[in-house]
Amino acid sequence: MTTIRLFLRLAGVQVRSQMQYRTSFALSLAGNFAFTALDFAAIAILFGDITRLGGWTAGQVALLYAVSSLSYALCDIVLGSLDQLPAMVRDGSFDTLLIRPGPTFVHLLSADFLLRRAGRLLQAAVVLAVVMIRFPPTQWTPGKLLVLATAVAGGAVIMGSLWTMAASAAFWIDGAEGLVGVFSAGTSFLVQYPLDVYTAWLRSFVLFVLPIGFVSYLPVCWVLGKPDAAGLPGAVRLATPVVAAVTAGAAALVWRTSVRRYRSTGG
Repeated sequence: MTTIRLFLRLAGVQVRSQMQYRTSFALSLAGNFAFTALDFAAIAILFGDITRLGGWTAGQVALLYAVSSLSYALCDIVLGSLDQLPAMVRDGSFDTLLIRPGPTFVHLLSADFLLRRAGRLLQAAVVLAVVMIRFPPTQWTPGKLLVLATAVAGGAVIMGSLWTMAASAAFWIDGAEGLVGVFSAGTSFLVQYPLDVYTAWLRSFVLFVLPIGFVSYLPVCWVLGKPDAAGLPGAVRLATPVVAAVTAGAAALVWRTSVRRYRSTGG
């Protein structure tokens, strides 16, 4: 709880600073909303020519998109500063975080906390609301709503853990920016579509090696009552919280090991 309060206080300082220019903030938020809406626009255009994609209807794909985008948006709001880590390690400015009281990871996350990233969150929430109310792909029950909420939260942890491990590569190799991009925006784009449209080896990879299939695909399959491409049991489709806990533990281990290896620019 102390760590959470520290993060909220440091992030609050950044937010208050950004809110000093309210018009600029509003325009940035709107721009982020509009830019991220292009991803969904691509899906809408695609369904202008077809009725199903890998056996999924437009409403079902929209639900999959909304859940995965909400997970990524939550992850991006909290962990967006990880994009700066490779440059900080390269120029030695990461040293300034090591001498501050409190967890270094918290100081890193709050160093470039940008509230305008919430535009993506708002856009995904709008898509989810429209799909659930106007084009419901299933009969909603409290259990299904709980699974969706768990998938969004657990998916954010999974994506954030993978993002953290990718960013930690900056302590080991030079030029890790591309790797960070692959594990952040790249994975987000991959899970916006049903895994049924991918080849068998890629489906296996994102389910059993890089477990982003648990972010949205498997929980949404359970909610819709659809068979998944791998034919997994129903209980496995609900394993997002377990996978999130495992990946978070792995990310914490990788982060601590990588920071201990850090020797500054002169090391």
